[in-house]
Amino acid sequence: MNNEVLYQSRLGRIRKAINFEPVDRVPVVFMGTAFAPRWMGITLAQYSADPALARDTILAAMERLGDLDGVNLVPGLPPISLSGVWLSKVAIPGRDLPDDSLWQLQEAEVMSVDDYDVILEQGFEKFLASHLPKIVDVKELGAAREWVMANIPRTVELYRQRGFVVVSGLGGMIPFELLCGARSMSQFYFDLYRRPDKVQATMDAMMPGLIKQAVAITKAGGTIGGWVGGFRSASGLISQKYWERFAFPYFQQMINALAENDLVSVLHWDQNWTRDLGRLKDLPAKMCLLNPDGMTDLRKMRELLGDHMAVMGDVPSQLFAAGTPDDIYNYVRDLVRDIGPTGLILCPGCDAPINTKPENMEAFVAASREFGMATA
Repeated sequence: MNNEVLYQSRLGRIRKAINFEPVDRVPVVFMGTAFAPRWMGITLAQYSADPALARDTILAAMERLGDLDGVNLVPGLPPISLSGVWLSKVAIPGRDLPDDSLWQLQEAEVMSVDDYDVILEQGFEKFLASHLPKIVDVKELGAAREWVMANIPRTVELYRQRGFVVVSGLGGMIPFELLCGARSMSQFYFDLYRRPDKVQATMDAMMPGLIKQAVAITKAGGTIGGWVGGFRSASGLISQKYWERFAFPYFQQMINALAENDLVSVLHWDQNWTRDLGRLKDLPAKMCLLNPDGMTDLRKMRELLGDHMAVMGDVPSQLFAAGTPDDIYNYVRDLVRDIGPTGLILCPGCDAPINTKPENMEAFVAASREFGMATA
């Protein structure tokens, strides 16, 4: 079988999973951003400094693992670009940290309360022009962004030539996550209580631009869908009243806009979202992939949502790092039995950690194939 035929077979398998159609076997995709370089003998400093090397290292790790259908997120994104996602300083290995340490977000209150008015009166882009130089070298960030935009389509094509599907490219972040990163978690949560109307007005002002950017960047990338991140806006971290006001409506707007452009939203949602799973019924049917990290109750999700939304996940990071191959086998077996075999794409929860045991990653791929057959 040549690689294009292999690619089409894998792409069809993934799309069938999203649509809850019968599959010959449950698709399995890779996610091991920091595991791959360590396993392949590349330091995190080298990986962080050279996005082409990062892209190729993940590809080499996938080929070494064997029969994977694809990769969760487009590979090769420079860690420095996380400053543009979180609006916070990111410590980089080889520069701020030892060569083989993991990049780290540095939590700090950088955005002031007065900056809400800057966004409302002058626009989000004007705010970014003054905020970004406080947390990052803007020339370096700009160069990283230019590389990403120029190379996402090339990366998707390179992986296709090797038979692998790239499921999600860059998508969008809701205002909650951006503002929380800029203000710091503690101060932003205080803002929700102390000045809720100001925060909501700021979010509303930001949202049209964020939607436009998310649709454009996802369409340009050539992936099945776009990454829609949720972390500090999780159900497990804020009250339902505040989640319904400051989080879900903005997710809904972003996801609806992507769906209107025939783009799947990959809901990369860390932490525990169990409380509000029923609200996901209000999102477009079979146009989302819930991509959790092992904390959300997927059995409850399937009970509430049925075939409304597929899952991409969710073997927990602690099993990869501290478990055994038997632990991995048992988790995958139970997940396929309880959640699949339709409507499921097997994947590490969030991301396989840097200290993943190689035998556990190998067991994940083997278990996915053993228990992921249609007869499982």
